[in-house]
Amino acid sequence: MKGFNLFNSVNKIGAIVILACLVMLFTACSNNPVAIDSSSSDGPRLLNRTDEGVMFAKGLSLYTEKAISAKEGGRIELYDVALDIPPGAIDNDTLFSIDIPDAEIFYNEFGTHGLVFNKPVTVTMSYRDANLNGIDESTIRIVYINRNGNFVEMDCEIDFERKIVVGQLYHFSAYGLISD
Repeated sequence: MKGFNLFNSVNKIGAIVILACLVMLFTACSNNPVAIDSSSSDGPRLLNRTDEGVMFAKGLSLYTEKAISAKEGGRIELYDVALDIPPGAIDNDTLFSIDIPDAEIFYNEFGTHGLVFNKPVTVTMSYRDANLNGIDESTIRIVYINRNGNFVEMDCEIDFERKIVVGQLYHFSAYGLISD
């Protein structure tokens, strides 16, 4: 008969607890747009692109990155979104990125994720390819998506003629355009 080995039992339990914590961590921090209900008719929802806009966007690279100088600042653009980083907004030269994970909705992931700025960064999002059927343009605004998948509204301005929304970011996260 084999003896009971307390050390092996504790190690197995510890490994199971660590694995469970890692699973919860990675699933709770997901910014996957699929987890965000953008089709709900109750309250704000992410804007959708027209079929023509989706087909055009799918033909493009929907990811870009660029090193931005802390001293000089810079600009990074991708399809219908641009970031203008002023000099001094970051402490060190940093690799910035824009990712559009789903061509059907106006949702962007900006990186380096979690970066906080010394000065606000200007984001410009165009909604020229948005499906505006039943949407009041004056309700379009920029939001960031928090850890719980909820929209947090930002102060922004809409240029109806150029079909753009402009706001100031103080940190990087996942951002999108919503309407009521």
